[in-house]
Amino acid sequence: MKRKVKVVSGGLTAVVALGAVVGCGGGSQNAAGTGGTGAQQGGTLIYALPPATNITWYLPITNAGNASLYNAQLYTQLYPGVIYIDHRYQIDYADSFAQNITYNQAGTVYTISLKRNWKWSDGHPVTADDVVWDYELIKATDAKDAPPPWPNYNAGAGGVPDNVQSVVAKDPYTVVITLKKPVNQQWFIYNGIGQLTALPKHAWNKYPNDIRQEIIYLAKQATNPAFFTVVDGPFKLQSAKSSQSWTLVPNPMFGGHKSTLDKLIFQYEATNDAEFAALKTGAVNLGYLDLSQYESRQSLTSSGYTITPAYNFGYNFIELNQQKGSPMYAAFSDVKVRQALEYAIDQNAINQDIYHGFAPPQYGPIPTTPKTIFFDPNLAKPLFPFSLAKARQLLESDGWKMQNGVMTKNGLQLKFQVIYPSGTQSTTQMMELIQQDWKQIGVQISLKPMPLSEIFGIIQDTSNPGKWAAAAGTGITYGGSYPSGEQLFEPGGLDGFGYNDPVLDKLIAATTSPAPSQQASLKAFFAYEEYCAKQVPVLWTNGVASLIAVAPNVHNATEQYLNPTTGYPLLNYIWMSK
Repeated sequence: MKRKVKVVSGGLTAVVALGAVVGCGGGSQNAAGTGGTGAQQGGTLIYALPPATNITWYLPITNAGNASLYNAQLYTQLYPGVIYIDHRYQIDYADSFAQNITYNQAGTVYTISLKRNWKWSDGHPVTADDVVWDYELIKATDAKDAPPPWPNYNAGAGGVPDNVQSVVAKDPYTVVITLKKPVNQQWFIYNGIGQLTALPKHAWNKYPNDIRQEIIYLAKQATNPAFFTVVDGPFKLQSAKSSQSWTLVPNPMFGGHKSTLDKLIFQYEATNDAEFAALKTGAVNLGYLDLSQYESRQSLTSSGYTITPAYNFGYNFIELNQQKGSPMYAAFSDVKVRQALEYAIDQNAINQDIYHGFAPPQYGPIPTTPKTIFFDPNLAKPLFPFSLAKARQLLESDGWKMQNGVMTKNGLQLKFQVIYPSGTQSTTQMMELIQQDWKQIGVQISLKPMPLSEIFGIIQDTSNPGKWAAAAGTGITYGGSYPSGEQLFEPGGLDGFGYNDPVLDKLIAATTSPAPSQQASLKAFFAYEEYCAKQVPVLWTNGVASLIAVAPNVHNATEQYLNPTTGYPLLNYIWMSK
């Protein structure tokens, strides 16, 4: 599922709790977080979800309200994508359903060769027809007139379906995609083909002559874990208990690397303190340490746990509601207000005082860590380094005046509520620090923590923009997608907060167009990146590391298999010793 999705961030060290670096991997050492030798058969791997995070959706085609990383991390264990992007941000064909992808010189025809040994858990072969059917479902859920709860949140990504002329099964193990016009080939493979998953047509196609009725049917089943019994992934879902746990067992029919575990449990955690207590008692053996608990790490390391920081490829932010009807529309649609708020976020203090140096400042859509070719060297110097004086001057130059301690313009006060995910002390500390600094420039905010699922429900309900002003503590993981602004800052898709800039739209379009060389392609990408960073469509915040805690009897918890870069782990490679 190489897709951009929203995640908990801004201090939740579980931002990629299920996909974080734990050591360098490989080798023949027999220690926690290393490759080890002589894998034992059995054991129950229990790993912790972020606080108050529920699994709410099981269908690999997702609507906006359920587009969280944690839903995707579970359903990719049941339904792997056609391609898998590894920790190096390259296609890993060993763990993909595709065995290779070729394209013509013009970049308009793409041929996907599929593996022939994959079977559904009921014994039926997984074929090209299952991939083509998935595309037909994606096309139907992308439609502007798609019935609720569609359209799917990934609508339009990779030029799908608007730039697709046809998707056909050439034979049982070959899919051919023909485009209407050439595009950046890497972008299409990552963002177009990267959407595709084989889905069990023989088991799910209840309305073969009515695709609209079919997507209505599947949407109703998407929240019902009992429906998802026919899978082609390394695991099957055995049971699901909301706000408790999700138990998976190995799928013996899986065509890839088979798990040696007895069970894999996604464990709900009410708070970071509850998760920390579970680590100490062994009730969780693959979890995380919130950075607010960093000084207590010895109580885990003394028991043999390894604790290692890891960084996801994405960005964290404070989302400002710029929809018409938002209580702060007039203010947040003003770039000078957004820039002033950015100046007044002390990312260096947040990094050192709250996150112990594990949260490097970030001032644009591409992080400095992990390092990739996509980071623009011109942005190495912060565009908006912390300065309360510059923040206040910028507001005053824009016509805002301090009245009774609050910046006011045309009767509108810079006074609003910020919602953020509950259960994490470090996120609260970050927001309290921002609250204090903003107060000094005449911006007064109240803070309201709530469960992540409630936040998603509020901010994705674009029919009721008056319900919220700003939301913090979430972020975007690129999840293996080409890291363009497609879906993010163009109207629609994950951009449910109303930002719209035709100039940026054109720069985004340039990143998806064919280029004569990689250098030319990067030049177009950097132009987008620089403009986006300056416009501050969202308030950029620190890139917070995950601190991953791994029990001594858990092995192969390495960068290669936990894949912090994309956030999608290969949990079928994790094994446990006695």
